[in-house]
Amino acid sequence: MNSLGIYFGTNSIGLAETNNRKLVNHVIIPQASIFASDFEEKVPIDLKIIALIKDALRTNHINAEQGSICISGQDLIIRTFEIPRLPANELQSAINFEAKKYIPFKLEELVYSFQVETDSRSKLNTILFVGIKKEVLEKYVSISKQLNLKINTIEYSAFSVLRFLRLCGVRDSGVVATLCFDLNNEDEINFMVSENGFPFFSRDIILNSGIGEPEAEAANDQIKRYDKLKSEIRVSQDYYRRKFPDKAIKTLHVLSGQDMREDLKNFFASSGIAAKFVDTSKVLGKGVDYSSVMAKSFGVVLSKDLPLRVKINLFSARQKTEGGKGKDDILSFLEGVRVDFRIITLGVLICALTFGFGIYRIQPVREELSLIRANRPKISSVSGEEDSATLAARDKSLKKKLNNLDSLIKDQLYATYFLDIIPRALPEGAWLTKFTSTRKEDGRPEVVIEGEAYLGDSDKEFEAVSTFLSNLKSNQFFSKNFQEITITSVDRKPVLDKSVAFFSIVCRNYPEKKK
Repeated sequence: MNSLGIYFGTNSIGLAETNNRKLVNHVIIPQASIFASDFEEKVPIDLKIIALIKDALRTNHINAEQGSICISGQDLIIRTFEIPRLPANELQSAINFEAKKYIPFKLEELVYSFQVETDSRSKLNTILFVGIKKEVLEKYVSISKQLNLKINTIEYSAFSVLRFLRLCGVRDSGVVATLCFDLNNEDEINFMVSENGFPFFSRDIILNSGIGEPEAEAANDQIKRYDKLKSEIRVSQDYYRRKFPDKAIKTLHVLSGQDMREDLKNFFASSGIAAKFVDTSKVLGKGVDYSSVMAKSFGVVLSKDLPLRVKINLFSARQKTEGGKGKDDILSFLEGVRVDFRIITLGVLICALTFGFGIYRIQPVREELSLIRANRPKISSVSGEEDSATLAARDKSLKKKLNNLDSLIKDQLYATYFLDIIPRALPEGAWLTKFTSTRKEDGRPEVVIEGEAYLGDSDKEFEAVSTFLSNLKSNQFFSKNFQEITITSVDRKPVLDKSVAFFSIVCRNYPEKKK
């Protein structure tokens, strides 16, 4: 299926028809013909352009149902800036905030897209931002609809140049610059620098914005434009070096016509620029003369067959702005898919073998599971005819019984911790004689600690009992579980020929555990 690439340049419109990456037909429509046409002055420019393109398609027997569009930089906003690495959910708002610094109007007036390049060393994100005013983009979409073209891509023309260079076999590893110009067509000149295929600097140059100049005047101005071109190349190089001093350009790939190459070689050699002129005849053929307008229209038509590292597509961005991908876009995508029944048959065979092998591997497990089900014990209390409501009620009753049994275990008082704390709290000269734990009618336990103290002095013995009580209260675990710890009795009694202090301490108010 043939595809059509359209380049809307500053002074020309380029049409390129391709089939399987081969250029079938190409047409260049000078914009001067738009103003010199026989249309009435009241007819809008867009309608004139549509009429001229339709006439060119009909005259050159170009018949394509799908196509791609590239636009000159004068209709776009292209910016590259850096922001810190951020989480994915914060990236969009950060880019919107940063982009507002570089555009003279609101973001809401744009259809825009961006691509993020992460540098792990500097921990910065390089953002390539491309935007276009909505009404300008709608003009190009409207033209494509009236041409009955299903659009795949709308992109910046310098990206199409990168694709054309790739088709010519140019490698993009490292920091590489691209210069694309054609003084014969007075097209926009593109100077772009990319690193490993990702563009991070671009400059668009228009040497002569006038259209429709007389041939004699244009010939006289050819030398002036050529001198201005060399001046603009120097300016672009100097500006780039100031902005990116740490990224030296490895090679400058030049796309140009044959007539000026010898002089440009001398210019680049004297300027110390490592320039390489691209041989376009390998792609265009020896009988086709180079034109930057044709190179861009040819590059954009290959957007699906020859993808770049940069993925910015303003047509897709427009669809997202309108609320997602439409039916027409999905159909357009499917139309570009080539069906190979040999691959489909191989894929079905692989899926069938994988499915069959899975069944073979799982069969022993199924047999073992059936054996387990056959040998499991029968539960007489459960009937196979009971409905889900009956089983749910039975399940609830059993869970309640389990909870009751569990609470009997969890809510009982463990004496281990207390029996460890009590002897540690005993002062010198005191010892225990009895430890009693009982549960009152309200369910709360009560602990009675009985003991004796002998220090040969009643005051010291009473002080030892008080110290014991104080030690129990100061222990966080003991006092947390017994809110009331009191001495119920202290009395001296004779034992053999000595007088010994007998004491009793009661610990109450053990709180119940929360369920």
